Amino acid sequence: ERKAQPPQVQLFGCLPWTRPVPQDNRPQGVSADFLVNTLDQALAKELGARYNDKTTFADLADLLWGPSNNRFSAIVNIFDHATMPRPDSDLKGVSLCQAIGVSYPEAVSNANIFISWTWRYEVKKFLWAIRRHCVDKKLDLQSTFLWICFLCNNQFVWLSGEANDGVETFGKNVKAIGKVVCVLDDFRAATSLYFSRLWTVFEVFTACMAKGVEIDFVLMPEAAELLRNVVAGALKSMIVVDVMSAQASDPNDATKIKSLIAESPGGAAEMNKEVAKLFVKMITGILFGE
Repeated sequence: ERKAQPPQVQLFGCLPWTRPVPQDNRPQGVSADFLVNTLDQALAKELGARYNDKTTFADLADLLWGPSNNRFSAIVNIFDHATMPRPDSDLKGVSLCQAIGVSYPEAVSNANIFISWTWRYEVKKFLWAIRRHCVDKKLDLQSTFLWICFLCNNQFVWLSGEANDGVETFGKNVKAIGKVVCVLDDFRAATSLYFSRLWTVFEVFTACMAKGVEIDFVLMPEAAELLRNVVAGALKSMIVVDVMSAQASDPNDATKIKSLIAESPGGAAEMNKEVAKLFVKMITGILFGE
């Protein structure tokens, strides 16, 4: 017998299941179809054995743009992104998204999902989660366009430190796109990369503070398997958020994000409580729906 669904909870004025009207100022995103059917093969062809099941996006950044201690010392010109002229300057080097759009025009359009995740995820598992989300939600792969910072930001700008205020840029994109999908490596906060990274918590915070932004999530393979053996009542004790202990690579970003959270209604304590409540609600929804 199908169990009753848990009641909807409104958090920080955020309506998790209300689909917002798309805005004209949405940034460009890459299609789910390209991600799950083309990107993996393109990386394998370009990088060979250097790209494997254990490769994280942080590793991929080193492979494409040189190691973090010597950026751009060695560049892999996948999709010709390194030699394309920038539209706003005389320099060369564009985002992977822009380059993909030249070779695969149908694969790039205004984003309708903002992906909240971390560069520490393994690429293949991340792509598995994207496919699973689209299948579970019955989304058309060709008309679902995802804003993923790794692909959609120009890393020649961001990794060189030339970028504008990241807090403002990411927050603006969350609000413009109107839907956030959180890709969780683990729903248990104590062992989760997602909950340990300040940027991901900030993205959820921004979505909750902006009225009408839809929030959803998908679990990566190991977490999805683990959830099958979890009793719903145990979830609350597993999802304990401590935003002030989360980390960011750039200390300036960490200071700014934590200041914004501290100055919000209820401060960090309320934020911890509401983010945990949000994820307990969404994950419990899966269990109730089984």
